[in-house]
Amino acid sequence: MVTFVRNADLTAPSGIALPKEDIFGNIKKLRFTLKEIADHKAREGRPLTVLDFGCGNADALGQYLIGDGVRYVGVDFHEPSLEYARTHFGGPNAIFLPAVPQSTIFDVIVYADVLEHVHDPLSILSSHVRQLAPDGIVIGSVPNGFGPCETEKFFNRHLHLYQGLRFMKRATLRLFGRPFPEREALPYNSECGHVVFFTMRSFRHMVSAAGLEILRFGHGGFVGADVTGNTIFRSQRFVNWNVDISDGLPSWVVSTWYFVLGHKDVVAGKGS
Repeated sequence: MVTFVRNADLTAPSGIALPKEDIFGNIKKLRFTLKEIADHKAREGRPLTVLDFGCGNADALGQYLIGDGVRYVGVDFHEPSLEYARTHFGGPNAIFLPAVPQSTIFDVIVYADVLEHVHDPLSILSSHVRQLAPDGIVIGSVPNGFGPCETEKFFNRHLHLYQGLRFMKRATLRLFGRPFPEREALPYNSECGHVVFFTMRSFRHMVSAAGLEILRFGHGGFVGADVTGNTIFRSQRFVNWNVDISDGLPSWVVSTWYFVLGHKDVVAGKGS
């Protein structure tokens, strides 16, 4: 299993400084992705063509993948998110499209918390693998369908805990004459929720059925959703602890799984 050091000396290809970690482990996921792309680029010794499928508005991950030695293709069907990404991050080596260009062969395919949003992830994966270079890799992350984060989200959907928490916080701040901190309203496809809840067995079955093999595997955060992120894990110290401790925990305990995949026949050939 991959253990990735949070404070590793790693920067985005564009030189953009990476933000602080959050309760969802998004920066750990970003570091994992950047390192795998950089390592693959070093192995290949040439620029790479990267497909970021389900790129969304590209604010959390896509913008950091763009840079020298990378031809970036972001794909998403949510037009407001695509328009934001094109306006803010588009360029000569970065395009954003509503569908995967059929004539392009990709060195790297990225699925950053995407496969759980589609009803048939195996079909998506199998379709894209046909456009993956022989030595290409698939980098991604999926939530543990029955881990702490998904469990917290389940109770939140039914008990509306986060909405109640926000209401109390807003009311308290108003009582003391302080403004409620509002984040920049980025376009986001909030209507497209999780429809697949992976177990380790179902994940491995999907990978094998798509003709792929797991090359490397790692953990995201231990817990992590809106309620815990705004209560017991609000401080940066606990946020960092949350993503660090997960590396030593069993896979069924953590909230998110990271993976790197390769063509099964190519991996078998290298091992023989």
